[in-house]
Amino acid sequence: MTSSDRPLPGPPSTAVPAAQETSSVVLRGLSSTVADQVLTQVLADSTRRAVEISPSFAQLWAEIERLTQGGKRFRPALVALTAQAYAQADTGASAAITRNGAGRTVATVGAAFELLHSALIIHDDVIDRDPRRRHGPTLHQAARDRAVAGGTTVERADHYGYSVGIIAGDLALAAAHRVTATAGLSREKLNRVLDLLDYAVFASAAGELMDIDHALPGARPSVEAVLEATRLKTSVYSFEAPLQAGAVIAGAPEAHIQALREIGRNLGLAFQLADDLLGVFGSDQQTGKPTDGDLREGKHTLLIAEAAGQVNADDVLALVGRHDLTAEEAARIREHLEAGGARSAVEQQARAAAARAVEVAESAQLPEGLTGALAAVAQDAVERIR
Repeated sequence: MTSSDRPLPGPPSTAVPAAQETSSVVLRGLSSTVADQVLTQVLADSTRRAVEISPSFAQLWAEIERLTQGGKRFRPALVALTAQAYAQADTGASAAITRNGAGRTVATVGAAFELLHSALIIHDDVIDRDPRRRHGPTLHQAARDRAVAGGTTVERADHYGYSVGIIAGDLALAAAHRVTATAGLSREKLNRVLDLLDYAVFASAAGELMDIDHALPGARPSVEAVLEATRLKTSVYSFEAPLQAGAVIAGAPEAHIQALREIGRNLGLAFQLADDLLGVFGSDQQTGKPTDGDLREGKHTLLIAEAAGQVNADDVLALVGRHDLTAEEAARIREHLEAGGARSAVEQQARAAAARAVEVAESAQLPEGLTGALAAVAQDAVERIR
């Protein structure tokens, strides 16, 4: 599903020296241990409560914790990025925001977005029937394997695993809202951040539905429809909302909050298009999951949409969506995507989105350092597809 599970992109201290820095440098310093502490505490408390109900329920929470541990804390870092930038600009930011972005309020909101991410990828793995993520079994696959090991038939174990995945995703989603409510925000700011969180869920669901509609047999979504699905499914919750949330917490001007939405939209698109490319042309080591997965599931990414209008596309694209797709057939699809220009077209779109994010940031008169940090994040998206 999502872009930012791959190696992290990052402001350093106060003044970020434009885009010569990689986003790894920019965001690493903002990925505070406080967000990790909040996540650890929430999951530990939930596990303790679950133990009182049943060992199986406690194990489910342990699996949710396993899934959160592999993340790069991209979203908490983005919340801290904007919150710190406005705190340093002395725009009336909350005293809870410290110079290193480790304020408890900021970290707690960041942790909420990380829990939202966990919820969405757990559900997405069920929808896509992906067996692996982050070089380990997906949550539903681990549950399925335990059931098989216990003597359950494969068919019933599959259903059991999917059911456990749905429940786990629901729990993580509820936890995200609960954590936000305990962040210590004023009523006005809490309502605003909850609105951002609510829209992130709303948009992600809409994008996911578009995605599975596009995968139906005979579906030929337009390039525009695929781009909109990508924005809704990934950009909103991974980039737009975290960037805006940090700005809201810090009391940023409304014009800047709206500009950050546009910046996040383009950053998210650049990263997701890079992920789509890696998902087909990358390696299992890069992605942490099988690179034939998107082709087997019949995902109509922008790569497929671009290829649909090419000469002799029908015979090759008929292979997309076959669960028994062979390595040779997958190679044939890749060859067609490359030779016909689909790959280069998507690379160009990713670069254009990254450039647009920088353009908006430069024209919005954001605080000193923030524009450079965002430019570095945009550059990271481009670097990933070289």
